[in-house]
This record gives sequence, C-alpha cells and structure tokens, in this order.
Amino acid sequence: MLYAKKDKFLIFMNLMETKSTPFSTNTFQKVWKKHFIKNKKIESFKFLEGLNFYKGRFSIFFNIGRNLTKGNSYTIKNYKDYKNKVFMIYDILPHLNTQINDFPKNLGILKSTQYPGFLIDLNQYNTIDDYLLNTFSKNTRMKMRKFTKRLDKCFNISVKMLYGKIDKEEYNKVFDYFMTLLQKRYSEKQISYNNMQPDEWSFYKEVALPLIEEKKASLFVVYDDQTPIAITYNYHTDSSLIDAITVFDIDYSKFNIGYVNNLKLLDWCFDNDIKTLDFSKGYFDYKKRMSSMQYDFEYHIIFDKKSILSKLKAYGYHNFFKLKAYLRNKNIDIKFHKFTYKIKYKNQSKLKKKIEITKLDCLPSLDKLSEVDILLTEDNSLLRKHVYDFLYLVVQPYNEIKSYKIKSKEGIYILSNGKLNHQIKILE
Repeated sequence: MLYAKKDKFLIFMNLMETKSTPFSTNTFQKVWKKHFIKNKKIESFKFLEGLNFYKGRFSIFFNIGRNLTKGNSYTIKNYKDYKNKVFMIYDILPHLNTQINDFPKNLGILKSTQYPGFLIDLNQYNTIDDYLLNTFSKNTRMKMRKFTKRLDKCFNISVKMLYGKIDKEEYNKVFDYFMTLLQKRYSEKQISYNNMQPDEWSFYKEVALPLIEEKKASLFVVYDDQTPIAITYNYHTDSSLIDAITVFDIDYSKFNIGYVNNLKLLDWCFDNDIKTLDFSKGYFDYKKRMSSMQYDFEYHIIFDKKSILSKLKAYGYHNFFKLKAYLRNKNIDIKFHKFTYKIKYKNQSKLKKKIEITKLDCLPSLDKLSEVDILLTEDNSLLRKHVYDFLYLVVQPYNEIKSYKIKSKEGIYILSNGKLNHQIKILE
C-alpha cells in the first residue's frame, strides 16, 4: 500500500475534471434538490467556480449534494460576491488541484480533514494479472484464485454492467434487490447505515436511472443464475469509476464474495480502458489492501474575514467538524450506529435462532431420513448460508449433493456428498 503525497496525484488531474463529474450535472443537482431542499433555490457565485449552493441554517451556503457527492473541486476568482457570507463545501479532493486565481484579499478558508479515500491507479498495470502480481503476495493471489474458482464451480455465475441504455423493469428489480441485500448485510453487522435511510435511498433510486442512461453512473451486478449476489453502484467520470455503494449476499461469504466482486469489477475496468478505480471515502480493510494510493477528503469553509458574524459562523462549524473527526478516529461513530440499530430493531436479535454444525463419520440409516431440498424448506433462509459453506468445502454445485431431514426430529438436516457429511441443527 502506498500513502501518496499531493504531488503524486498530479497524474490524475485529467481523470476527474470537475466538469466531467456526475455531481455537477443538471440531473444530479435537480434530483438532489427535489429530495432534500425542495423549496430552496440553487445559487451560484462569480468568485467560486465549479459548485452551486443553497442557503441553509444560520444563512450558511452549502454545496448542492452536500456529503452525498464523492468528490468536489473548485476555482476561486477575484470577485466580491462572497461579502458577509459563509460557504460550506463537503468532500473536497485536494489532489484535484482546487485552483485559486488572484485570491481575494479578505477571503478566508478553513480546511478540515474528514475521511480517508482509497483508489487504484490502473495506469501502473497492463492487465489484472499484472495488478495482482504487483499488489499481493503469492499466497494471497492463490487464495483469491481459489475463491473465484470455487464460486464458479459451485454456482452458475455471470456478471453484468448496467451502463447506458437500460430496461426500466430490470433496473427496478436490481435496485429493489440492492436494498434487500443491504438490509441482510447490516442486520448481520447489527449497525445502522446512512444510505439505507428512506430519504437517501429514495434519492439514490431516482437519480441512478437517468445517470446510468447518461453514462454518468452504473450498476455492476454479479448473478447466481438470475439472482444478484453482489451489487455495486458506481459513478463515472471521463476515465474513472467511483465505487459509491457496494454490497454482497452474506450467504456466499465463505467464498470471500466481496473480493471476488471487486476483482470482477476490476476486470471490467481493464477491458473498458478505465484509468482509476476509486473506492472513495471510508476505511475498510479491503480498500487498504487493494488500493495503490490513499488520499483525504476535506471539508472547506470559505468566509468573509472582514465580517465578524461570518468569522464566528465559520470557526464554529470548523470546530464542530474537528470534533466529529476526532470522535470518528476514536470509533465513536461505529458505537453510535450500533446503538441506533439496537434501538430501531430492539426485538430482532431476540428472534434470531442459532445453528449447530456437526461433522458425521457416516450417514444415519436411510430409513430414519427423508430426502428433501433444503433450499425449498420453510427453514431455507436460515440454512442457506450453511448449505453454501458446505458447497465451498466439497467444491460441488448443490444439485450434486444429497440433503436429508431426520424424520423423528424437527429442525435437523444432513448434507452429504458421499464422503463428507454435515448435520445442521436449528437451536431454539
């Protein structure tokens, strides 16, 4: 992993120009306004080029999109329409070379580092094999290939990039299933996730379709037969792909489906001449391990230094964001999201049943068993992950193994491939 300094990012200057980002498009801004600031007007200012604003609380001007963008930059010019005003700009990427031309004398800027960002500079590699060779150890590369091969061996895997012209019915099915997988994933983690909040999710669902048709966004889907098992919502610039939201079906976690999905997405990037795969903001282990560079997202507060009121507002917000960053570094945000999840779903954990797995030396007598299709039983949602874990061990598709239910007892199943036998017991 390389921790890049600003000068190393100059190679990306032509990859994510402000004008090419989806966040500056009329589509993104119009839909965002509809969902979050319906009765406010969008304003622009001569001194600050590249962003639009609306007037929010305490008469502070906030950038359109706020923190739902994945990167902004701007150019400052010597005009005076900033007087007596404060501007709050989220998600500034310093490596995009925010430009200052003839800086106004009485303009102040406060900067606050908020989130780490991670990306892969694909210019460094010719193929995905070249990337893997230069990024991971031999042992790790072998494991990744093993996960991919086993997934392909056990399931009917295909991938599809929804990008450009798209059938609306297919889009709705994928996006609805997207939420299903997110609910499943964060239920397992027992943590709240901001993007799943109704106001944010309804925004994403409405804005994604037109952006996909404009080739400013995409949905990358990994299927098992006709069922999505991993979905990534991406934004596109001229030659960059930005991973905005990603999720996988936790039932396939034994196959390390998260890494497999990222490798398949990376393969698509190489095939389509994408120069940067940007994992965007937020720390996750896989981002650190897969990326070639790390950078920072900053919040900028721009204000009139001659106005006492503007200065008070600016420093007040600046201290607030410094406090948030400090608490985030102490993982207080994670504890908070776990707490809010428990409050919201306080009865869910009480209803969750546990599973006991036992390896059997041999099958019980067949007259004590009835052959069943476990994935079609009433307990299928509870058992599916354990069935797939068994497939991972035997490296066979489901239709090549036998599954049974013990006749005299409820909630006990057996999986067998003739050599390996696992008993799955549902505990009350």
